[in-house]
Amino acid sequence: MTPAIRWMLVLLTGALSAGCAAAPVQMSSAADTRNASSAATLPATSAPSTAPPLPTLAPIATTVPTALPTATSIPTMPPTMVPSPVPTVQPEAAPPVRLVIDAIDLDRVLIPVGLDANRVPVVLDHDVGWYRLGAMPGQGDNIVLWGHVLRFRKAPHIPAPFARLKELSPGANVVLIDANGNEHRYIVTRQVWAAPDEVHYMLPQGREIVTLISCIGDKVIADGTVEMTHRLITIAELEGVAR
Repeated sequence: MTPAIRWMLVLLTGALSAGCAAAPVQMSSAADTRNASSAATLPATSAPSTAPPLPTLAPIATTVPTALPTATSIPTMPPTMVPSPVPTVQPEAAPPVRLVIDAIDLDRVLIPVGLDANRVPVVLDHDVGWYRLGAMPGQGDNIVLWGHVLRFRKAPHIPAPFARLKELSPGANVVLIDANGNEHRYIVTRQVWAAPDEVHYMLPQGREIVTLISCIGDKVIADGTVEMTHRLITIAELEGVAR
């Protein structure tokens, strides 16, 4: 045997010896192969899988609501009551009951009079009449008075109430006292002669005045009657308003 062939046999013998020394390989049977295939495809069920841990929720901070400060109510001031002006109570008008004119020493009681059946003014013999269809003191209009200027022959001892009326001058004081005791003061402003038909002196004038009406009384007729062609009109205006 040649040396080359002898070297090749040595190498082959060493290789076989190494293969026999290794652990025997068990051949798998067909059943084993089927079981392995089944095991490869089916998930293991022998033990429940451990569920992944749930995430821990971070604690939600509970915000304690801050109590709002209680609003301090501002006290409402009661409204200031403005006192209503107290109306000036005008005294109730009352009829005049007395006439006083110091300049001629006249102080007379007044008697209410009107018109007769013929609508002629009723003139009293010895007294001063207040025309009750006219105004009263305080009513803001014409207060009409009248009386005689001459005595009656049937009663010569009784003086005529307006005998001295013609002596009055502008500026003389005239005072009326009403039924309530109130004094109303006037100032004489003028005297005029008027015809008997000038009745407008008896009518409302739109302002408070006193109109005194009398006969002139300048002469006495032989039969005892008085000249009646004119009247003496004396006008006095409210004190403080007289022009």
